[in-house]
Amino acid sequence: MIRRNQGFTLIELLVVIAIIAILAAILFPVFARAREKARISSCQNNMKQMGTAFAMYRSDYDGYMPLDWFLAENNRVYRWIHATYTYVYDDNVYQCPSEPTTTDVDWSPPYATFGPFSSFYYCHHLLASQSDSDIRTASATIMLMDGWFFPEANRGDWMVGMFNSWPNTPTDNLAPAQHMAAWVNGNADAEYVNATILSTMRRHNGGVNATYVDSHVKWINRAEPADFTPGA
Repeated sequence: MIRRNQGFTLIELLVVIAIIAILAAILFPVFARAREKARISSCQNNMKQMGTAFAMYRSDYDGYMPLDWFLAENNRVYRWIHATYTYVYDDNVYQCPSEPTTTDVDWSPPYATFGPFSSFYYCHHLLASQSDSDIRTASATIMLMDGWFFPEANRGDWMVGMFNSWPNTPTDNLAPAQHMAAWVNGNADAEYVNATILSTMRRHNGGVNATYVDSHVKWINRAEPADFTPGA
């Protein structure tokens, strides 16, 4: 009697492939969320270090917050990153693992005219040059958050950097705190953003990491204008 080796039939192979496809569709999003959770933790660690750097800066400068940027006598632009770097000494702290800046940070003089860049946004419109006594609730006031200040943000009709002249333009119809809350909330009608910018900013599973004035960090996906208003 001759025995013939039998392999899988076409139907059996198709069933196996279908099962694998279903499992992959179920597991891939789970793996993606788990990977993003790790990035959220790494990002929060960076933001915690920056919160500590801001606190040390205020301790050395009579309790005042740094400016977003200023023009020095050598006609170079110095940013809040330069102001806090001496308390960090690590370029990577200013980068989010989910959205690092696309240019290398150069800390040796002369500094770039509008650099260096960071993955994070300093809420300077309401906090720059404010003193600790001006901030009523440090634990409820957002100081830093995930942002989108990258070279790509200067293309086309995108906003020209995150430290442009608003809200001093005639077309502004919202206060800065309302702008920032709208960004965190992902409002489609938020000003100075488009869908791509909002997605880039809300890069951590649909939310952002935020550092508060008291240096604590947490993930949020909703915000109110009062969260950005020092005197609120």
